[in-house]
Amino acid sequence: MAMSPDTQERLEEMRSALVQRGVVITPKRAKVLEILAGSDDHPNVGDLHAEVQRWHPSTSLATVYNTIELLKETGQVLELEFSASANRYDGRRPDSHPHLVCVECQRIDDLDVPESKGMFEAIGAETGYEVVRQRLDYYGICPNCQKKREARLSR
Repeated sequence: MAMSPDTQERLEEMRSALVQRGVVITPKRAKVLEILAGSDDHPNVGDLHAEVQRWHPSTSLATVYNTIELLKETGQVLELEFSASANRYDGRRPDSHPHLVCVECQRIDDLDVPESKGMFEAIGAETGYEVVRQRLDYYGICPNCQKKREARLSR
């Protein structure tokens, strides 16, 4: 399957950040980057590991975790932490942005909303904090789960 130009560009940004840090891009690590750059599903480490193993069966879980850590350190992946389930990762949009989370199937979608320019600076001026990122999630029931619910209720 061919990569979109946006996915290819994102993949190159991720690779470049790691190479500048002196990281060797092994085939297994390259596959982790490719999956993250092209996924809008916000996979967890288990999902990433299973997908990389399809291509490289000897890939260890440690390889995936170490790659994620390097990407986090270089600002190339956004970690979404959840207290009740595994952390998920956004490699397509590593900047802080809001998400929609389905409370039934745990699907996560990016939410594109215009953000106030200078919000971090305004908050910093008001509070004295140096704001470095934000986290805003909305919880609800996704369209697929709504359809499943309606189908169950109409039986």
